[in-house]
Amino acid sequence: MAGFAAGIVCTNLLFKKTGYQSSLLPLYLADTVQNGTEKAGLFGELLVKRGGFFLFGTVCGLTAAGVLLVVMSLLWFGFLAGSLMTTFLLDYGIRGIFLGLLSFVPQMFFYIPGWIIFFFSVMQMSQKSWGNRKREKADYRSYFFFLSFALVCLLLGIWQESYVNQNLLNYIWGKWV
Repeated sequence: MAGFAAGIVCTNLLFKKTGYQSSLLPLYLADTVQNGTEKAGLFGELLVKRGGFFLFGTVCGLTAAGVLLVVMSLLWFGFLAGSLMTTFLLDYGIRGIFLGLLSFVPQMFFYIPGWIIFFFSVMQMSQKSWGNRKREKADYRSYFFFLSFALVCLLLGIWQESYVNQNLLNYIWGKWV
């Protein structure tokens, strides 16, 4: 919630400073259409970005730094969500909130559970590094079991984002905007 509130405040301050001129959403949409990013290319790009963070988090989960990674990641994701929803609200009014939420609909069914499982697993395993607690073989087994389940959820979310979400967003933006 702190990251979400910070995203709202910072975006509002930015909009005040720039005179409520935000051309972020039209630029994003125009860039997506003009680049003609193929769905397979988008899948690969998202896989590299999300997969790199996933691997980094997996390694951090085996050390005490995993707790810091989880806290900072949740603050950053909250900041981005608050900033994005505020941008939608300021650019499109109340209708913008619904547009912003609809933009996440297909992939959120996999991303939210996947990231929750990932963060919970990393946090739990990382906390075992503190206070000279001994990690058993079963701890490692359960850690990688839950991370593999999170990985499957995230892969399905990446697939949804690159193949399904593009068509849905074109339909939504064509109808409502």
